[in-house]
Amino acid sequence: MSIKKMMTTRLITAAPTDTVGRLSKIFATLPIHHVLVVEADKLIGVVSDRDVLRNISPFVNTKAEEAKDTFTLSRQAKQIMSKKPVTIRVDRPVREAGKLMLEKKVSLLPVVDENEQLIGVLSWKDVMRFIVE
Repeated sequence: MSIKKMMTTRLITAAPTDTVGRLSKIFATLPIHHVLVVEADKLIGVVSDRDVLRNISPFVNTKAEEAKDTFTLSRQAKQIMSKKPVTIRVDRPVREAGKLMLEKKVSLLPVVDENEQLIGVLSWKDVMRFIVE
């Protein structure tokens, strides 16, 4: 099976200036674990739900919340994202994608076309589905 048939094309993106607070709402609302950071139609980074959790004070929305806690919500995607994300070309085999995920220790690969334009994402679950089918 090809990456093109397995990848997800419904992409959830954010601007580099989107805040941790906004990203947190995206993760709370949608059943996803990664948001692609795009600027001028170019992929510049990836933010995971774990990146967001690491950057939010545990006191936000509690009785103990202080201004410094609320401030954590104003950090920007460009400050917490993984820069220069590992990508894979759409014409590569799925096995290569799985190997790349293991080597680079990533659970999501943005998929690009021959012009390096973002066209989809491939998750570790997609690769596992390929293995068991």
